[in-house]
Amino acid sequence: MNLSSILLKVISKLDGERTINAGLHLLRGKRSGQTLQDVEYYGLKAFFGILPKLHSEQFDKAANLLHDSGFISILNDSLVQLTERGLQAVGDLPSFHFNGWDYRGSEMVFFGRLSLIVQTVSNFKVGEKSFMPIQKEQDIQTFVRKLLYNQRLDEPAFAYHLSTELKLALNRSEMNESQKTIITHRLVGHGLTGWTWNQLANNLKLNPNAIRLLFIESLHKLLFVIESSADLPILRKTAENIKVATYLTDSSVKTKQLFNRGLSMEEIAITRKLKVSTIEDHFVEMSIDDREFPLTQFVSMEDAEAVIIKAGEMGTRRLRLLKSEFESLSYFQIRLILGARTGGET
Repeated sequence: MNLSSILLKVISKLDGERTINAGLHLLRGKRSGQTLQDVEYYGLKAFFGILPKLHSEQFDKAANLLHDSGFISILNDSLVQLTERGLQAVGDLPSFHFNGWDYRGSEMVFFGRLSLIVQTVSNFKVGEKSFMPIQKEQDIQTFVRKLLYNQRLDEPAFAYHLSTELKLALNRSEMNESQKTIITHRLVGHGLTGWTWNQLANNLKLNPNAIRLLFIESLHKLLFVIESSADLPILRKTAENIKVATYLTDSSVKTKQLFNRGLSMEEIAITRKLKVSTIEDHFVEMSIDDREFPLTQFVSMEDAEAVIIKAGEMGTRRLRLLKSEFESLSYFQIRLILGARTGGET
């Protein structure tokens, strides 16, 4: 696993309909109207925001590698497309098990909590109640302090239950042995420091960047097991509020509240001192997120059905191409239709 292989998978979904930078925005988790629509339209929720700190230089290096290898080509209008060789390479890719849409980087908060819990329990187990916490973030320290409050950490029962739950979760997660090594060796304990990325890379004979990606995927696998297992009470508490509560941006939530109060788009724009185009982005987000979105307030059911049928016939969701087929509809109306009627399909 590496950035180039993930980018190749992303491009295979966007094939010929977006520029290469769409992949960068997606992996970073950019919460713009266009990127959020791409996530839904092209079935890319798994990869959304899995690399929030991805540098442009690193991304460009991965993209150039795909281009130089003959896997992708850039069209005259800057759109990126797979070559025949690229199509074959996609078929050889392993299955990815990310869930960026639900976690958006919060898996690192979960691991921060877990690592501090393990460190605390292991120190108390040997009677060491004064130590330098591995996690410096106050929110994580406060969370762990509350979770462990009133627990008899100096007795072996809690440590035993935590260890048992971790072993169960790791085994159920179906992560490979390399991922189990990464997870366990990143944890710290009494007298033991967590391995660095370079140490893990040397031990597993992998690139440090590949180690980080495997780590993120393993956390997503682990969280899925924890959320679906009733017999992992300590880990379930550790994972509280890690999964996002709402998929709308904060700004879209405010717009939705005003819309629910009966304000029109223009009134919302005036009230919020925002451009109408920004409010339109919010409405498209709402159409994607809410299966009960009142689409017929903005476009007739006949037009909505016609757009969906034509998009299927043409094999595209490119707005410019669809707009040429439906000149009486605005770009906003077409975006709403695609969001409400095809959002999330792959």
